Amino acid sequence: MFDEEAKAKAALYAAIFLTFAGYGGRLLGLEPLHNQFFPWAAWAYVLFADNLVYRLGGSSPLVSRTGEFLVLAAWSLGLGALFELLNLRLGAWYYSGQPATLSLRWTGRALALAALLPSLFVTAELLRSLGLFRNLKSPSFRAPADLPGALLSAGLLALALAVALPGALAPLVWLGPLLAAEALNFRFGLPSLLRELQGGLPGKTLRLAAAGIICGLLWNAWNSAAGARWASAAVSPWPGLLGLPLPAYAGFALFGLQSYSLYALVSWLRGGRSWEEGAWEPPGRRPPASAWPAALAAIIIISYIAFRLADARSVRLYLGWL
Repeated sequence: MFDEEAKAKAALYAAIFLTFAGYGGRLLGLEPLHNQFFPWAAWAYVLFADNLVYRLGGSSPLVSRTGEFLVLAAWSLGLGALFELLNLRLGAWYYSGQPATLSLRWTGRALALAALLPSLFVTAELLRSLGLFRNLKSPSFRAPADLPGALLSAGLLALALAVALPGALAPLVWLGPLLAAEALNFRFGLPSLLRELQGGLPGKTLRLAAAGIICGLLWNAWNSAAGARWASAAVSPWPGLLGLPLPAYAGFALFGLQSYSLYALVSWLRGGRSWEEGAWEPPGRRPPASAWPAALAAIIIISYIAFRLADARSVRLYLGWL
């Protein structure tokens, strides 16, 4: 319908609008722009960064694979909702300054969660376009036959320990799903960071980890500037940055890796289609045609449950005038 150049220009104009509206509303204290500053800033960044990726390399997730980019945003909402449910047990963060108006509160939360994976992956693509780690090689190796099984067991154990002992072991929630997803991706022929490391190609892994740290800094900066915000419930002796202790940013690196591996795993439901350029069809049995509609329905249902429970148990302060 629209060629890539037209879509790139439209995305750039939208990014400029979101930037002026979001940052202007925040500086002038206009509501609900100030209260909901995070999704405005996050989506402005995604559009700008994707546009830069397109200008540097002639291809980008949003401009060149628009449909898959929208699917990515939907999966991002679903993944964020799952972590909201996990947080009911972990108690790692809470919300304050939330609008009392449900439609405003939920719209802002949904847009914020939907921006997480796009911002991570577009940042990683931008780092690749800039040449970071592009030609880096590492010694290749042959993974033992029992490695996927061992990783799957370790991942499930780490996740179980995080849920069973949510105090000191809560950080394992960022490691467990990564190990389990990588084990399944490697076994089923899906995109796998382990397979890339096995072939002596560490670049994507390092870029995703770096993107996680960059996005962690950006997310916390936008969160600190917003009226509706989250805060860490943990008390740490470590020095902090933008409201989080410094070691927490290692968790964002793991989140970048985990997000890629989990998304690669669920890409099987759509026959291996992905936001990545050059995505391939995985070997083996194809998913049924109903898999993606069922997954979309699950995203909606899980998001509704997560938002309801977060409102009841994770929000500490509502603003009655919003």
